[in-house]
Amino acid sequence: MNLRENKGITLIALVITIIVLLILAGVSIATLTGDNGILKKAQIAKEITEQKQEEENTILKQYEELLGVEGNIELPDNTETTEAGTIVKLPNNWLTTIPDEVSTENGSIVIPSKKIANVYAVSDGAGNTVPVPYGFYYVGGTVNSGVVISDEAIDKNKFKGQEDVPAGASYNSDGTVNKENSELKGNQFVWIPCETKDYAKINFGLQSATGWDTSTNTAEKVDVQKYSGFYVGRYEAGTSEVTLSGGMKWENASNGSTINGIAWQNGDFVSSKVIGGKITSKAGEIPYYHADYTTAMEMSESMINTEYVRSGLITGTMWDRMMKFMSTSSDYSDLKSSNWGNYNNAAVTYTIGRGRYLAVNSSDGSISNATVSDNSYRYGIRTTASSENVKRKNLYDVAGNQWEWTQETAYITNDSNLIYNLRGGGFADDYIDYPVCNRGCAYVTNTRTDFGFRPALFIK
Repeated sequence: MNLRENKGITLIALVITIIVLLILAGVSIATLTGDNGILKKAQIAKEITEQKQEEENTILKQYEELLGVEGNIELPDNTETTEAGTIVKLPNNWLTTIPDEVSTENGSIVIPSKKIANVYAVSDGAGNTVPVPYGFYYVGGTVNSGVVISDEAIDKNKFKGQEDVPAGASYNSDGTVNKENSELKGNQFVWIPCETKDYAKINFGLQSATGWDTSTNTAEKVDVQKYSGFYVGRYEAGTSEVTLSGGMKWENASNGSTINGIAWQNGDFVSSKVIGGKITSKAGEIPYYHADYTTAMEMSESMINTEYVRSGLITGTMWDRMMKFMSTSSDYSDLKSSNWGNYNNAAVTYTIGRGRYLAVNSSDGSISNATVSDNSYRYGIRTTASSENVKRKNLYDVAGNQWEWTQETAYITNDSNLIYNLRGGGFADDYIDYPVCNRGCAYVTNTRTDFGFRPALFIK
């Protein structure tokens, strides 16, 4: 039998081979260039690496600016022997994780997240680590005595290692502040330590309203849960410049009388309203007096707003936890007695001439210094931090120069007008009747010469 020898391939086999090769080529190209291709993944990996490096460089640059050195920065652990004011390693839970996007030629691809820091860590010299927002600097104090921070670099470590941090204001002979000679230049805030489980309001049993909002906004707990505390203004909100909205307006002039030059009308002090400008949290300032609730909110919120922090009006829970921080007794009796009262407390002494921004002129609303009538200077508006005797835990003016608005509703009346709580007592009120922990209240539109407020600092 004759056999034909097959040398070569058939046309069909050739076509099949070519098709297979094309399929394999297509798969390979797709593997390399598709949305999930190797080249695409390599591109994304490169972009993520570059972004992470940029992120690290940003944090490194922030630390270089804080420490005044370049490169090779290795932060120490915080121990009980670490010097106060030392920048230490940042706890991992103080980093903020946020979604991120990497843009590619074919559109945006969301990668898992990136971590940023809005604070840096500082030792208080007693083994405690405090979060200090970027743009602020440690001044002095400990977690137990009250850590003070400032938004001016010149104040950095000014009183490091000292538990007691003075207001640092220098006064002229007429009682006005001498800013050039004042030791602290910036706006100051005090750290109030508090764990999330303890961040709740306290019923001191002293309130004007029969019902008040005992709940706490859950949004407030974010900072507390993350950092175990929060910042409040060291002083009542002040202003370097006073602009008045007009003179007195009397509905019935016969009802008017004065106490040490301050106008009195139907049981309330009245005066022109302070308007315009930005508020401060500094010593020796004129308190932003005659504020209604809306003004207190707006001025507090417009004080500071950066990439890292924003300011706002102190809340009711913040005030209560501040009271607990300041109290020296388990039942808060020290905040309810005459041992430590407000600016109408006879036990409180003042430097003569200091902070006597008292009299409100009924014709044009201007303010002027009062005269010595009873040698006690009890009535009238004083500059912030005018007495060391109304200071606790490095906080000033909590007791009684101004009633301070808080973000806490008292109750709603039949006419649906909101009423908010005020705290701390006013200069015309007796400390026995209105101690520092008392909850006063007023309509949102009400103003008095002794109505002011205190800002707080919220970390973003």
